[in-house]
This record gives sequence, C-alpha cells and structure tokens, in this order.
Amino acid sequence: MTWPHGISLPRRAHVPGSGSEPDLEPLDAAKALAPAKTTAQEWQDNAAYLYGHILLKHGFFWEAHEVWEAVWLNCAPNSAEKVLLQALIQQANARLKRQMAAERAAKRLEQMQEQLRCDVLDRLPAGTAEFMGVNLSTPDMHFNA
Repeated sequence: MTWPHGISLPRRAHVPGSGSEPDLEPLDAAKALAPAKTTAQEWQDNAAYLYGHILLKHGFFWEAHEVWEAVWLNCAPNSAEKVLLQALIQQANARLKRQMAAERAAKRLEQMQEQLRCDVLDRLPAGTAEFMGVNLSTPDMHFNA
C-alpha cells in the first residue's frame, strides 16, 4: 500500500523486545513532512499527522508514536494541539503495551490518554466533540477523516 505522498507503510510493525527491527525509511520520510508549526487550522494538510493515523489504523503502534512525536514537537507549548498529540501518542503506546501483554502498563497509559482527552475537551468550545479530525466524545478517540 502506498500513501498519496509516496510513503508506503513500513514492511513490518516493530515491537520492542521482540527482536524486530523498525523500518525507519517510511517514518523518516513522514517526519520530514511535518510542518514547522502544527496548527488545528491546517491539520488536513499536515502529512505527518495524517500518516500517524494511517499507521495506528494498520497496527503500527510504535511507528505512529514515532511520527506523531515529530508533529508534537512542532505544537505551541500548552496548546490544545499539543495535548491532543500527547493523547494520541499515549493511545498508540497503550495499544503497543497491550500487544506486548503488558496489561498494567497499557491500563496506566489509557488512564493518561483519558486525562489528556478530557483536557483537550475542556479547552474547546462547549459542545465541541471533534478536534483535528479526532472524535473526542469517546475514550477510543476515533479518527473521522
């Protein structure tokens, strides 16, 4: 599968401690597409942000975290965008830990994700349940785009 910017999915999902090696080439290509500033107004044009969602959807949890971290670094300090990216990163981490059969760690990360999700909702106008294409009305934070 090739993504519109010519970036393919990684050849395999990396699971730390399994002996697998990460396929860094597509991740580096996606991170290079991260804009200098991450803004909610331009999320649909943020190729790295969108690629992170594709990675998560296809079970590339470690990889999604890696790409989203590059996007997170370009968010304004203490912004809703930064908190959302933190929540998404924790979601990817929780899924990875669950895949690794680390249930306690997965539950701890899910609790952190839930706190961050609620923090994002508190920053948005009342009644708003979607931000940067993410449905925040449920803890699984489904991507709608």
